[in-house]
Amino acid sequence: SYVYNRHLDFGDVYGTRRHRWLTSMVYDLPIGRGKAFGHNLNRAADALIGRWQLSNILLWQTGPYLTPYFSGGDPSGTGSGSLYGRRQHPDRVGNPVPSNQTRNNWINVAAFVCPGQVGWTPGSSCNIGTDPTSTQAPIGRFGNSGVGIIEGPGTVNLSTGLAKSLVLTERVRLKAQVSFTNILNHTNLADPTLNIASGNFGVINSARGSDFGGNRTGQVSLRVDF
Repeated sequence: SYVYNRHLDFGDVYGTRRHRWLTSMVYDLPIGRGKAFGHNLNRAADALIGRWQLSNILLWQTGPYLTPYFSGGDPSGTGSGSLYGRRQHPDRVGNPVPSNQTRNNWINVAAFVCPGQVGWTPGSSCNIGTDPTSTQAPIGRFGNSGVGIIEGPGTVNLSTGLAKSLVLTERVRLKAQVSFTNILNHTNLADPTLNIASGNFGVINSARGSDFGGNRTGQVSLRVDF
């Protein structure tokens, strides 16, 4: 998008992951008539505790690729306040990954600055070139930081279900099911704040929501097939 720095848009895409493991398993529990355990159960007991099926889906993946940004300033002097309609890139001046990476320090905030703005500090406004009477003049270029240069928090999610089908008549079946997402209730962190002008830049303020990796949820269902 910027002819003088064609590498500016070259990088990893947010939705991709460097590593991703997804595996599923379905296991018929050996309990019930004709099984290893409880093979002499009567029909009533077998209908209650026999022939259950256990299923699991395990997702393990590294985090998405993230891009720090700022809005409002005009270091290029183009008058747009954006990089061809998109949020602008800051300048990168150091390693974006801190040595002691935590949820409160996911990004090295000192690695990014407002392009050309003298005396700028992390968390303050990047307003270079916005007002010729009160702000610093533009420097004639966009920021040099690329896209997808930081890896966000990964995801670990184990979903589990128990289900069985009960034959009621020749044409009618009853299916009972209990299922849980994120059964271990493992905390999967959301993305950090990416706006360099925010006081929370580099800080993760929440866990993931209802997508893969949110808090544990469960449901019980009965379904009649006929």
